[in-house]
Amino acid sequence: MKPLDILGIIAVILTACFVGYIFTADTLFAPKEEDYTVGLVMELESGFDSFTLQIAEGVYLLSKEEGITTVPHIEDAVEKVWGSAEELIHQHEADIIVTGGYTVIDTMTSSALANPMQKYLMVDTDYSAGEQPENVGNIIFRSNEPSYVAGYVAGMVTESKIIGFVGGVQTYIVEDFYYGFAAGVERAEKERGVNIEVLVDYTGSFLEVGLGYSSALSMYDAGADIVYQVAGTCGTGVIEAADDRGKYVIGVDVDQSYLAPDAVIFSVVKHIPKAVSDTVLLYKAGEDFSGETISLGYSDGDYVGLSGYMKDVIPESVIKKAEAVEKEIAEGKLTVPSARN
Repeated sequence: MKPLDILGIIAVILTACFVGYIFTADTLFAPKEEDYTVGLVMELESGFDSFTLQIAEGVYLLSKEEGITTVPHIEDAVEKVWGSAEELIHQHEADIIVTGGYTVIDTMTSSALANPMQKYLMVDTDYSAGEQPENVGNIIFRSNEPSYVAGYVAGMVTESKIIGFVGGVQTYIVEDFYYGFAAGVERAEKERGVNIEVLVDYTGSFLEVGLGYSSALSMYDAGADIVYQVAGTCGTGVIEAADDRGKYVIGVDVDQSYLAPDAVIFSVVKHIPKAVSDTVLLYKAGEDFSGETISLGYSDGDYVGLSGYMKDVIPESVIKKAEAVEKEIAEGKLTVPSARN
C-alpha cells in the first residue's frame, strides 16, 4: 500500500473519531440554561473534507462560549438536510443556523426562503446577484489574496517553469483562487525575468478523486513540477498524483501536508473556525449580517494565509518576500485581481 493511502486511511479514521467526539459527547453539546442557540446543519455522505469539517469546528468553538447552546445535525444524506433545519427552527428555536458545503447550498437556501424570520449563516456560498435570501449572512473569503502569494512563491521556486492549477466545479469562488494565483505567477515571472506557463483544468467535481488524479497526472507528464489544487475531496487525487510522480502540490483550506509530507510544498489556508465563531458572536452581540456578504482577507485579521512551507525546497529568502507581499495586500498597497470584478 502506498504511503499516501495509509495516511489517507489514518486521516479518515482520526477525522471520524474527531467528528464522533465533537458531535456525540453530551458534555460538549448538552443543553444548558443559556440564551442563544446555534444550530449546525451538515451533510457528510460525500465524505470528510477539510472545508465542511472546519465549519463544524467553528460551531464546536462556540459550544465552549458562555451563553451559547449548540445543536448539531450531521446527516448522512442530502435528503435529510431539510428536516434537520425544520427541527432546529421549530423544536430548538435556534437563533441562527450555520451551514455550508457544495451539496447543501440549494436545500438550505430553499429552507431560508421558506423561513424568512429565521437567521442563517452560510460559508463561502457562491450566490449570483439577487439570489442570496434576505435572512442569510454569507461569509466569503478573499481567497484570491493568499492565492496570489501562493502563485508568487510557486513562480519563484519552479524549476521546470511549468505550473498547474486544478479546480473542481468552475464557480466564481474557485475561479477567484485561479485569478489570484495566475497574477502571483506573473509577478514572479517579472522578478525572475523568465516565462512561466500555467496549465489549467476544471474537473467539474468536488468529489471524484479519480478526476483530480488524472488531471494532475496529465500536468505532471506535461512538465509541471508544482500543481495548485482547489477541488475539495477531488483534490486529494491531485495530492496522490504528486506523491506518485515525485512532484509538488499546493494544498488548500487547511495545511494538507499530513496527506503527503514529501509532496505538499505548502497550503493556502482559510481559518474557517475562527470566522464562523467570530461572526456568530457578533450576531449574538446584536449585529445582523442578514442579506449581506462578510468578506474576509488579509486586512481583516488572521483569516487567510499560507501554512506548512517545505523549507528544504522553499528558501527562507522567498518566504520573507512572500510575507512582504502579504503585508502589501493587508495594507491596501496591492489589489489582487478577482473573478468577482
